[in-house]
Amino acid sequence: MAIPFTTHKYPAAPVLSLRLSSPGEPASASEYRALIDTGSDFTLVPLRYLLRINAPETRSAYVRGLFSRRQLTTLYLVDIHLEIGILSGYEVIGVDETADGFDEEEIILGRNVLNRLYLFINGPQAETHLLERPPRRL
Repeated sequence: MAIPFTTHKYPAAPVLSLRLSSPGEPASASEYRALIDTGSDFTLVPLRYLLRINAPETRSAYVRGLFSRRQLTTLYLVDIHLEIGILSGYEVIGVDETADGFDEEEIILGRNVLNRLYLFINGPQAETHLLERPPRRL
């Protein structure tokens, strides 16, 4: 299934649809569009989404953005529900809506999740395909 790029960014950007849950729980009713960011080491989720599903805290960690100093943050454990299945037990960074440069509605999928997926990003057609297995050839 083709997932159109979001046009809320300039230039348009690849996204995936997902739902979240605490580990082992059913997916939340809320579906989110998550920005695919291969430059981000970790996945970022608005803190209020994590509190809504009662995601457990796992540990503290230091994070740093491209132009920011490192800061202490809390990691949470979630299951990520995609159209092709569930990615169980992933740590994500809970981001407060007051964080500089963070859109309070946006989930950013970083490499800790993306490296587990087969994605085909079709830039000329402005769409993303989430694959169940690697393609035989392009």
